[in-house]
Amino acid sequence: MSDLLSMFFCCARSNSANRELMIWQRRRNKQIERDLRKEKDRLRRRQMILLLGTGESGKSTFLKQMRIINGKRFSSLELEHFKDVIYDNIYKGVLFLLQARESLGIPWESVDQSQVISCAQMMEENFRETRAVRRERARLNQLLWKEDEFLALIPAMSSENTRYYLNRLNYIGVKNYCPTDEDIVWSRKPTESIIEEEFIVHNTSLVFIDVGGQTKERRKWCQCFSDMTSVLFLIACSHYDERYQDRVTKEFRNKLREAMIVFEGLINHVAFRRVSIIIFFNKTDILKEKVAARLSNIRDEFPNYPAKFDPFKLQDLQIFIVEAFASLVNHSLGDAPQQQQQAVHLAGRGSLSGPSISGTSKDATSLVRRTSAPGYANPAHTTSAAASMPVRKRMLYRHFTTAVDSRNIETVFHAMQDTVLQNNLRRIMMS
Repeated sequence: MSDLLSMFFCCARSNSANRELMIWQRRRNKQIERDLRKEKDRLRRRQMILLLGTGESGKSTFLKQMRIINGKRFSSLELEHFKDVIYDNIYKGVLFLLQARESLGIPWESVDQSQVISCAQMMEENFRETRAVRRERARLNQLLWKEDEFLALIPAMSSENTRYYLNRLNYIGVKNYCPTDEDIVWSRKPTESIIEEEFIVHNTSLVFIDVGGQTKERRKWCQCFSDMTSVLFLIACSHYDERYQDRVTKEFRNKLREAMIVFEGLINHVAFRRVSIIIFFNKTDILKEKVAARLSNIRDEFPNYPAKFDPFKLQDLQIFIVEAFASLVNHSLGDAPQQQQQAVHLAGRGSLSGPSISGTSKDATSLVRRTSAPGYANPAHTTSAAASMPVRKRMLYRHFTTAVDSRNIETVFHAMQDTVLQNNLRRIMMS
């Protein structure tokens, strides 16, 4: 009898344990399902934005601005890194100007010639210097910076950040110098690895991926095509008169034409069929300076520049550049039409073929608000910083930007995030 009772209680306890286990499993399964739904929803709201463009177009500068705008501070290690980058930028900028001045035979007026020779020798012999030596040279750099002839070399022959840093030598040369956000934005170092930055905007994750723009880095671009929801292509519109030397062929090529070739190949890639394309025509500030100084005529590099357009009028240059890139888009994403193939072919040879250019804008604001080429439609709503370019079934969003200008980038970022979030909402509703 006792054995039967023991068996009964054992069975009862076993059944109770099984029921508790089943309840626990059901609860756990429900929790897993909830977590999976949340993760799926998070991934659906996660926007992957690929930063593309040729070298020195401003991708890294834009990404640094995104960190500053979204309150993502730089760590102490990053600040130390940027300090070295800034010192190197100043070093290279001053050395380049010294060499340019010597090659042009410009005499020195107020600076002791022996000091100049000593400085040049030290810079050439000691490419990697200690910070103490760099600080000691700050005073001599300040003397050089006061030379009128030295200043005259800046617009045409120096790197873009040389003037900014030389104007801040009193601050940068101190012992406990710590780079400001603006100092960091102006710093320049080629991107040699894939950089990813994530920001939360309106409960949506925006992930920017910078894969570099140098020729040797472009093979990495295809690795990043999957899962992209938007592509942000940066174009340095001030590069219309600049050239670079090809690493393989040693030929000198126009930088803006190189950007066109890269843009044409990427924009018509099948992987971009369903992604939104945002174009930043960057370095507008430098473009304005070049046009105002009349340093070069765009027709020297682009003979097809319309005769009715003024080569030294900012709005005319902007219209021409926008339409030149818009003409490279393959509307069907299939085989390129013969007319388009001809346009791309001519672009590589030194001339441009695209839609006829009609009309000019009265000012920069009206230019950004519209696109004058036939086949373009004015958007129903736009801002002074952005406009959309409907090209049949594909929509391109363009902005004229100055990546080192925080206000400009913040304004453009808000317009851009509206575009990205609207496209994301449309994608979620369709899925």
